[in-house]
Amino acid sequence: MKIVNKTIRFINYINQQMYVVIGVIITFLSLMIFYDVIARYFFERPTRFGFDTSVWLTAVMAFIGGGYAILKNEHVRVDMYYAKFSDKGKAIVDLISHLFIFLTVIALVFWGGQHVLDLYKKGVVATTGLNIPMWIKWSILPIGGTLLGLQALVTLFKDIYLLITGRKYEVDNDKEIYLLNTDRKFDLDNTKEIYLPNTDIKVEEGK
Repeated sequence: MKIVNKTIRFINYINQQMYVVIGVIITFLSLMIFYDVIARYFFERPTRFGFDTSVWLTAVMAFIGGGYAILKNEHVRVDMYYAKFSDKGKAIVDLISHLFIFLTVIALVFWGGQHVLDLYKKGVVATTGLNIPMWIKWSILPIGGTLLGLQALVTLFKDIYLLITGRKYEVDNDKEIYLLNTDRKFDLDNTKEIYLPNTDIKVEEGK
């Protein structure tokens, strides 16, 4: 179970950091577009790469944000019906919807990856202002698909766990320990050592 927890936390951490990446991109885009507007309308000297860069970075945000949306459970759905379901009912709906997500992931990773590899072999370079190799631009497809697929796998695992056990799967972190088959939670900030229920096993903080 430790390996599962570490894997889930790693995937969650990667997609959580996409929030920071998107924030940096938005800041950069805002400054670049502001400069481009001033340069165009006051000096009649807009940048050659402004429009192309803004379109590409907008696409980057859309693709790398998919995994983050699933992590935060903010993807599009009809909440007026979904909210009325029980936890198991929600898990079943999520399970079905994630099957369609995986179809998208397959297309992005395999088709997108193949297209990127083809562009790399041909050495195609963009000629629309931001003159960089096209494979760099299109690499957002397999990268975004991978982030989306990994986070969807985490959610799929949790849904299956809920349907089988009837309990939500909780990932332990540095502050709390969740004991399987119980609802007990221990805060390691306030507890130096704990005893597992019905046993003489002692777990010390940091062990």
